[in-house]
Amino acid sequence: MACTALLVLCTAVKAQTLVYNDSFIPNQTTWKDYDDANSTGKLADGKFLLSHKKDFYSYKGAAVTIDASRNYSVETTCTNIAGSTQYPIGLVFGAADENNLYYFGISADGNYLLAQVQQSVFKSIIAWTPSKQIKTGANNPNKLRIEKIGDQLKLLINDEQVGQIPMLTPMGNNVGVIVSNLQTVAFDYLKVSYLNEDNKVQANTTLVSSLINDMAYHTDFDKDDDNAWTSAYQDTTTTGIDGGILKISRVNKNWYSGKLSGVKTNVDFKRNYLMETEVVHYPGEQNFGYGLDFNSDAARQYHFWITATGYYYVGYTENKQFVTVIAFTATDAINKGDNVKNKLSIEHRDGELRFYVNDQLVDKHPEVNYQGKQFGLSACSNQSVGFDYLTFGYLEKQTPAVVAEQAGVPQIFITSPEATRGLKVVQTSNTVHVAGIAKDPSGIFSVQVNDIQAVVDAAGNFTADVPMAIGDNPLMVIAMNKNMKKGTHTFHVMRNPTAKVAEQSVAASASQGKYYALMIGVQDYADQRIPSLDGPVTDAGVLSKALTDNYTFEPGNVTMLKNPTRGTFFKTLDDLSAKINPEDNLLIFYAGHGFFDESHKQGYWFPADAMRDRRDTWISNADLIDYITAIKAKHTLLIADACFSGSIFKTRAIEMAPKDIQELYKLPSRKAMTSGNMKEVPDKSVFMKYLVLRLNQNTDSFISAEQLFSSFRAAVINNSPNQQVPQFGQIKESGDEGGDFIFIKK
Repeated sequence: MACTALLVLCTAVKAQTLVYNDSFIPNQTTWKDYDDANSTGKLADGKFLLSHKKDFYSYKGAAVTIDASRNYSVETTCTNIAGSTQYPIGLVFGAADENNLYYFGISADGNYLLAQVQQSVFKSIIAWTPSKQIKTGANNPNKLRIEKIGDQLKLLINDEQVGQIPMLTPMGNNVGVIVSNLQTVAFDYLKVSYLNEDNKVQANTTLVSSLINDMAYHTDFDKDDDNAWTSAYQDTTTTGIDGGILKISRVNKNWYSGKLSGVKTNVDFKRNYLMETEVVHYPGEQNFGYGLDFNSDAARQYHFWITATGYYYVGYTENKQFVTVIAFTATDAINKGDNVKNKLSIEHRDGELRFYVNDQLVDKHPEVNYQGKQFGLSACSNQSVGFDYLTFGYLEKQTPAVVAEQAGVPQIFITSPEATRGLKVVQTSNTVHVAGIAKDPSGIFSVQVNDIQAVVDAAGNFTADVPMAIGDNPLMVIAMNKNMKKGTHTFHVMRNPTAKVAEQSVAASASQGKYYALMIGVQDYADQRIPSLDGPVTDAGVLSKALTDNYTFEPGNVTMLKNPTRGTFFKTLDDLSAKINPEDNLLIFYAGHGFFDESHKQGYWFPADAMRDRRDTWISNADLIDYITAIKAKHTLLIADACFSGSIFKTRAIEMAPKDIQELYKLPSRKAMTSGNMKEVPDKSVFMKYLVLRLNQNTDSFISAEQLFSSFRAAVINNSPNQQVPQFGQIKESGDEGGDFIFIKK
């Protein structure tokens, strides 16, 4: 590893709270000029210039004794002088030596990360994340600071907080600076301070988040205001303010009660915003939701709720009906029980909603397109809850010029590849699948990626397959609205010339495990009220042939079930569970009838002996997930070609960013690929046509399920009679750890 450590001992404290400070002034610093094979360090004009000459990083540090029981901060200011802008520079803390350290880094193109190196092994704690707090480009100084406050670690860029996680256990007392990959960086100083008691931030305070730059509304509920939060006893509910708490008390065991902001404080949910509250649950019913309402009006109300038993939920109510967006999901982030507070936050950034409990991210979802302008608080069923405060603010100030600019040209959001990581996106094939959404009030006329005309649907979703050369590939997305005005978005993708090394590693790992497949086709039903189908059994056979002819699926490891009963289906899964080892891989394919029961929020498959009016004769998603979780395979991929097959996902988000094949194979996965979301699909399957076609046409030695899906998704959308939208993602709560199913060519 290309790194060198310079350790010095600080013996003087210049102020009561100052532990260590070095301004890099000659004759007043222990930092020295040096030049070795990996890096160069030089003192110049009150700065320490650190240049790294190779890949990976160079580290320079100082040993500073810090009392870990106290609150403290470590900070520096760094400036990219020359070289790459896509790799980290920044602040090292809690380090033992150059091979065991934490660092908080930024890149000059506008991203930050928090990482750990232990025994020379890199691990991302907070992955590359874009931040508008970073001054981008060369010769722009950025101040980086970490704060240990209580049991929390806060990350600040230019005095604005950008992240917070539970405090990390220090590996040692060293602090320092770091530079990676052919950059020269100037560091102004390095400072460690204990924080005064006045600087401590206690948990569950009503301080406004530093992320908010344009406050729209805040109340501490010390009194009622123009929003008229309080109301007399109404519909078995009392809402009142007492001692700075807005209390909603319900005695009704169904539906919910809520209070929305008034018309005077209407807000814009299309801007980037943060809203939050603190809520306490009083003794009573614990299994129902309470929390924040957003993007709401009198007709529809969106909810981000938690329960006192430790679950969160996202959905909306309309016409006296609940519609689930993210089903009730358990999380340890919630403080469970009565008389304890929980902080709930909703953050909207660039087309994505992020849901937090006690500052921990619990889920993400694409933004909702409903045009509500109100926000508020609500509680469901027979319970009483109290709200300590309510805040709504925008993350950036919006000047009239910005408003005019946004109104004039389309906005572009990239969903694949993960463009925020710049050159750290590694492409293993000679094309990259680009997907995203273009938005404009007038509508989208066209989208181009480089010189490739993208496929665009009515909602502005676009896809394009772009050729990649070896090395750095700049990509420019140009969206034109119906007024013929253009918006642009640029990013870079690196095609790695050493991808074969990763492939060889995958081949070595895969040789230790077998590839199993369970092919299920159901088209003939005993209950005459369930219409027969023509294609499922044939489709299962065609897919089986594509796998055994082209990939490492041995015919003896492929099980074909034609028109199985419910009992046969589960017995076969039991047999596979007993046969499959932890290093093996399993593909499950189902074609047949599917059904989504809105009242139970549950999806089902119909086996051959299913009865139309007997739910107990169907196969539920819950049953299927239980089996998938229990089977010991390293990777399990479910492919479903059925109506409402998208209900297998507890969240509708599709994660399609390409990743290195070797890393994908290392991590266990439980993924699903479905022919549609919550719509009916035709018997003559367009999804199957293009799935099998891509499997047969593929020339890459290795292809992940995600890459396979990306290669034919647009073709299905464009050629299906009802414009069905295939889905791909992880099966929640089934053991997925971020890997993927890898198809290996024979």
